[in-house]
Amino acid sequence: MPNANSPLISVVMPYYNRSKIVQHAIRSVIDQTFTNWELIIVDDGSTDNIKSIIASFADDRIRYHRIEHCGFVSKVRNEGNKLAKADIIVVHDSDDIAFPDRLEEIYDAFIPPDNPPSESPDVVYHGIYYRFYDPFHNAVARTVRPAQTYDKQRLLSEQYIPGQIAYRKQCILETPYDERIRCCDDYQILLEFALKDYIFKPIFKNLYEYYDSADSINISGEMDGSRKKDVEIILSILKEKYNTDGHAMLQKTIGSDVISREFIHS
Repeated sequence: MPNANSPLISVVMPYYNRSKIVQHAIRSVIDQTFTNWELIIVDDGSTDNIKSIIASFADDRIRYHRIEHCGFVSKVRNEGNKLAKADIIVVHDSDDIAFPDRLEEIYDAFIPPDNPPSESPDVVYHGIYYRFYDPFHNAVARTVRPAQTYDKQRLLSEQYIPGQIAYRKQCILETPYDERIRCCDDYQILLEFALKDYIFKPIFKNLYEYYDSADSINISGEMDGSRKKDVEIILSILKEKYNTDGHAMLQKTIGSDVISREFIHS
């Protein structure tokens, strides 16, 4: 087994009371063709048996870190990113599945064998399969969200890039998730990375299955008003940090009131 003390990729997985499904997410990381990784599970003060689930895998590449419950995935992600040993950090949520070649494809995108280091990107993204429950037919439904060519101006007006990305550790430490945000952390970080002119690189493959479960932050955030608050925070970030009129820039996203999930429906 590769040395767990010197991984080339750090997978950061926020976690809160998902003991019925998290084993699928963990297993999908263990089954990767790329083996030199660490998985950092950041537990937001859960009350379930997550530690016993982790122990059942008996893999020293899995690291467990518990924090006091805060309910803000942005803070949980930041905690994990600070613990990462690798230069490349990969976003992976506790109810989602990585396809076996995901990490290998991401690593090759960051470290292209035939290109000079100056061409190495800051941010890598790929296509996803989006899985959700169809209550009318009592069935699991899936759609495909393929990766599309990077277009800064388009990203500044709509979230067409899924939030399950990978980035350089230096970039995310310089520009962390805003810890006031509960559920729109994905679009906030994409916007700031774009406004700072970080280099984005797409992988034109679908490497991940995103699951919009009934207890997901996306769903609950729409019900309890957190998404609306997040939009207001993002607008203030754009104005205060970048002197940008977010209302004009994000007309499509704000107008349709689906910030952070717009890529699913576009």
